[in-house]
Amino acid sequence: MREDMARVIVERPRIKAFKTRKGRVRDTEDMPCREGMKRGHAWRGDTKELNENLQPLRRYLASQVGRPWNKVYSEIAARLRVDSAVQQHVRDHLHDFVAVTPQRDIHDWRSSIRGGLWWQDFYVDPRTGLLCRTDRLPEEKARRRARRNRPSPPVERVVLSADRELRLVDGLWYEVLLAPLPEAVYRTAREIVKRPLTPWSRNSRFVEVEMDVRRLASPAVRDVVTGNWVEAGPLIDTPDDWKAYRRAQPDRRYAIAKRTLSKHELRRHGLVNQPPLGN
Repeated sequence: MREDMARVIVERPRIKAFKTRKGRVRDTEDMPCREGMKRGHAWRGDTKELNENLQPLRRYLASQVGRPWNKVYSEIAARLRVDSAVQQHVRDHLHDFVAVTPQRDIHDWRSSIRGGLWWQDFYVDPRTGLLCRTDRLPEEKARRRARRNRPSPPVERVVLSADRELRLVDGLWYEVLLAPLPEAVYRTAREIVKRPLTPWSRNSRFVEVEMDVRRLASPAVRDVVTGNWVEAGPLIDTPDDWKAYRRAQPDRRYAIAKRTLSKHELRRHGLVNQPPLGN
């Protein structure tokens, strides 16, 4: 293990936490008359996070796979002293990479990533005491193999052009003709609306305010594939309602006609009808 491992890992420029702008988050009148140096920085602005480079430690552990963990840890302890805060900090990171006493835990969210195995990349074999890789376990290989061989989701839509596509509806393939939604027309009306007194607070009480409300006046259109009526826009012209509407209607199109595909068209596109079993 290299002697300057602690410096390589820890000694890097610190970054600001959450990438926030430095500045006061409390009014000057609310500040205490006397305070310590650390408390003032925590109140007036955001603190900083460590910017660590842990890849050298990971590469060192990967090169020691197959060796007894006691010897590997002895070499690490010889280079990193416990009486140094910086070097002790590097030793604390060993738990992030090595499971010294590996245990299966299906309730830990980190272990659930590996199907109940420990979440560290390395572990110490309790029988031999050797440092081993977690991804070489038979059950971990089987889990990765099952993930690679997972069947792809069935194709339910084939795009032919900007206004034509093929859709699988109730096991049968249709050619669907699409059209853009009409422009949304709004009318302004004076209404009494309940609004939160402090919008940024969840426990805010509501007050009644008389204001101009722009309500949708355009009629809805019917989608021939789903049979649902689609609005040309949100019912109320507000930025939040438009944001939710764009999530529900990302392409702003609806189906105006459909027809079933013939056997020749199914063979040409490589598709097969899958009617329900009850039919």
